[in-house]
Amino acid sequence: MFKKIVTGFMLSFLCFVQIGCCNIQQYKTSNDIKIAYLNKKFNKSKGVLINQNFIFLQKYVMTKNSNDYTQICYKEKNNYKECNDPLVPVNAASGYIVKVDKDDHLYAITAAHWCEEVTKDELFDSTDLIFDEMPIVGYFANFMGNNYKIKRYIMDPVTDLCLIKFESKYSKYAKDIEVASTEPAIGDEVSMISAPMWSYENDLRQHYKGYFSGCDENECAFTIPATYGSSGSAVINEKGEIVSVISKAAIAFNNYAMGAKPKDIEIFLERAYEALRR
Repeated sequence: MFKKIVTGFMLSFLCFVQIGCCNIQQYKTSNDIKIAYLNKKFNKSKGVLINQNFIFLQKYVMTKNSNDYTQICYKEKNNYKECNDPLVPVNAASGYIVKVDKDDHLYAITAAHWCEEVTKDELFDSTDLIFDEMPIVGYFANFMGNNYKIKRYIMDPVTDLCLIKFESKYSKYAKDIEVASTEPAIGDEVSMISAPMWSYENDLRQHYKGYFSGCDENECAFTIPATYGSSGSAVINEKGEIVSVISKAAIAFNNYAMGAKPKDIEIFLERAYEALRR
């Protein structure tokens, strides 16, 4: 009799444990699993670039319904809170996360010319659509395969630097990045992750290598592949530190690019962090 009671108890306990495990597992969504898979895949890289820190930036004409062009949101008519769906992509750039805080906020650096407001002429050039009025344009960051709306940013047109802020529950996969205290030596190897010609896939990361060419009074130069869409790419030295952010590229020879000096990036980030934390 005693053995039957013990056996019955053990079976009940095992069933309870199994059910409990299943209940715990159901809280792990398919998206959680996808992100964990990407993180594992990206962690295999042995270089100085952190795949998880790269973000793909896009601007979209916003709508109330992503399947309905008649629901486009206009600045003078619509409530911004109703306009949550991206409809038509306007342009794109690259970015790199530089700081993660304890509240799941991510800070990423990119080029200021991407952060600037879009004009109606630029909208037509990008979308081939004619708008009678200025539509609402939303800013988005694609981080680890998910799109996040950018609500705040700080930019400096002089150095062509912009710091954006967004929130993600997957922020733990990114890492803080330091800015180099000095410029590299001419000929030192540098690296970056980019989305040239706006080519981006969630589970791909395009790595590019080049060499530091030197700096003048305002910016630094690099012999590294860059073109449209490479704007905002963080240039990384052999220690994994940021030495520049791509702001210009030669059109006829796509292996020459320029960007801000390390000291200017350091000064900008110190000011921008403080402003975005408020």
